[in-house]
Amino acid sequence: MNRRPRRHKASQGPRDRRRTLPVVLIGALALVACAPATDAAWRPAAFPAARVAVTEFPAAIDPATVPALRPMRIRNDEVGVQARVALLPGRTPLNDRVVGAVREAIGAREAATGVAYAPQVQSRGAGLGERMCIAGSTRLPAAELLTDPRLGPANGSGTAVACDIVAAAGPYLGVRVRTVSGDATAIGGDTSITLYTDLRSGETVSADALWTSEAGPALWGDIVEALRRDAGALSLAPVQPPDEAGLAVIGAALARSVPAGDAVVVEVPAGFSPLELQALGIAATTEPMPVAVPVEVATPYLTPFGAGLVGAVASALPYEAPAIIPAGADAIDCELVPCVALTYDDGPSEYTSGILHELGARGAAATFYVLGEKARGWADTLRRMRDEGHEIANHSWNHPSLPSLTDEQVAAQLRDTSAAIQNVVGTRPTNFRPPYGEYNQNVLRIAGLPAILWDVDTFDYQRPEVDTLISRAVDAPRPGSIVLMHDIHPGTAAAAAATYDGLLDRGFSLVTVTQIFEGDVPASGAWTSGR
Repeated sequence: MNRRPRRHKASQGPRDRRRTLPVVLIGALALVACAPATDAAWRPAAFPAARVAVTEFPAAIDPATVPALRPMRIRNDEVGVQARVALLPGRTPLNDRVVGAVREAIGAREAATGVAYAPQVQSRGAGLGERMCIAGSTRLPAAELLTDPRLGPANGSGTAVACDIVAAAGPYLGVRVRTVSGDATAIGGDTSITLYTDLRSGETVSADALWTSEAGPALWGDIVEALRRDAGALSLAPVQPPDEAGLAVIGAALARSVPAGDAVVVEVPAGFSPLELQALGIAATTEPMPVAVPVEVATPYLTPFGAGLVGAVASALPYEAPAIIPAGADAIDCELVPCVALTYDDGPSEYTSGILHELGARGAAATFYVLGEKARGWADTLRRMRDEGHEIANHSWNHPSLPSLTDEQVAAQLRDTSAAIQNVVGTRPTNFRPPYGEYNQNVLRIAGLPAILWDVDTFDYQRPEVDTLISRAVDAPRPGSIVLMHDIHPGTAAAAAATYDGLLDRGFSLVTVTQIFEGDVPASGAWTSGR
């Protein structure tokens, strides 16, 4: 039987593909013809820009770059307090606020210990000669601040007061003072105050006074939004208005404001947890959070003082430092800091200029009991003493024992010496030192001036070894001491630098006799010390 060959479907494939290909191409061309034109500049919608942002804390200013600061450091191990702060020359509102913070810390320690505060010095080697703020110290962890021997109380238990310079631009200076109490295992208190002063007017305000009353409510939403974004949230839900607690938190943040370049950095306290963060399951802040508020955002809410400060910092204006006041003419509180009055008798001499140089290099002052017969011949040295702020006092005309003289001779010795000094420096002495320390009531009556003696005698007139002289001058004084030396001996001049450094190292401030009596020497009588 003859059979036809079987046809396979595969043999028809090529013919079928030839028929369908044109249809596919036509469809594709039709789709291309219907597509809209592309826009090369198109971008997806951006997340709304934040007006403020979480940032870093501004670095403190190196106090060595800020002229005319006057450092103060105290350490009292009985009460358990150490403080180091920066002051301005003279009596200023800023100084009052800073010293007030120190006194408040001392008062709290007095209450805690039952021990009354009095100025205290330490043994040699205490390292208290370095007194300026340590840059960044107010940002240290509280336990570290307390246990740092340069900053904290002895054994790390008690109260530490530290400072930082946070602004110095144009006529404005900013200082942060931080007080931490407790010990490394239990912090009992941790407070800060940030102060700004206008050196032209003396106006001094805390950081919250940089802002108007509208600033807190106005910046609330921006700050909450900044923290929400910093936590990684992408929510666009509106921020609810603040309640009283929220306003208090923002007020605390504004009270720690620091101008930094083109922004004002505010410090949101730890524990901040607004509803917007809670709703996202974001925990409260565990540490202070710095938030940068750009100048253009801050400006509508700044007071005139705040606008001036922020503008000066933003413009990087050179700092207009106040005039330096010589140490002996500056204000010092010898009831707060331990003071010692160094006194030099029988000069001036060829050694006096070297002593003046060493005093000036350390911002220290002394009192010179001058012989009247030397005043004219050493006029330039006397004027240098005056110009550098030292005290010039009366030591008689030619060093006799005053009780052995007649009344008229006593009067002439003191009267002629005061006149000779006045002729050279323009002012009369306000106290005198009787030669050899010898006086009686008749001498005091005739003098009409207080007699200033001493409680520490270095016996430098016996020409001891320089090391012995240094030891006597450094180790013997107590707060309020008046130390007797003579600027006519080469050994005394050779010992000057080491003597001053040793006293500063113990914690002393070197002052004049008038300063050790708080600027008001008793009008009469004989005095051996300022306490």
